[in-house]
Amino acid sequence: MLDPLGLAAAVAGTAVMAAGVVLTRRWGLPEGLGGIAATGWQLTLGGLMILPLVPLVDTGPFVLDLPAAAGYAWLAVPGGAIAYAAWFHAGRRLPSTSLTLLMPLTPVTAAVLGWAVLGEALTPLQAAGFGLAVLAALAGQLPAPPGLRRRHGSSRTGPPGEPAAPRRGAGGGPAPHPGRKG
Repeated sequence: MLDPLGLAAAVAGTAVMAAGVVLTRRWGLPEGLGGIAATGWQLTLGGLMILPLVPLVDTGPFVLDLPAAAGYAWLAVPGGAIAYAAWFHAGRRLPSTSLTLLMPLTPVTAAVLGWAVLGEALTPLQAAGFGLAVLAALAGQLPAPPGLRRRHGSSRTGPPGEPAAPRRGAGGGPAPHPGRKG
């Protein structure tokens, strides 16, 4: 049986991630802030936002032994800092459509690892979702049929399927308006 709260959380998570991809592409990084620093701030702010929920959802005892510390280190470094730095780096460089179609592969990867490492099995409904996610990721990489392709002028600078990149001035910032001085 499908869990309504789990489905709502999945939809909300997908919407927030999609908004993050679009806004990262639109706004870029603040001047003077590198990709690793931006990732660190995003993870810090995300952690602070969920901190008030910890007492509501985690009622077990807090024990920081060696296995727990190793788990936290694994989640923090490769599962957090490295993974998110790579994700946001790609988000600034890849077309949004290609990047967002990789998102369904996250639960697919988790399912494969659960099967290979933990011996877990999929229910028929989960297997159907697994197949659908793989097909969606593959189909999304195919070129659009000729009737659905957008037409762009010759002044376009972005990759196919993406909006044109904003014009930049000599210092790397936005170019001045053509009718205004400097």
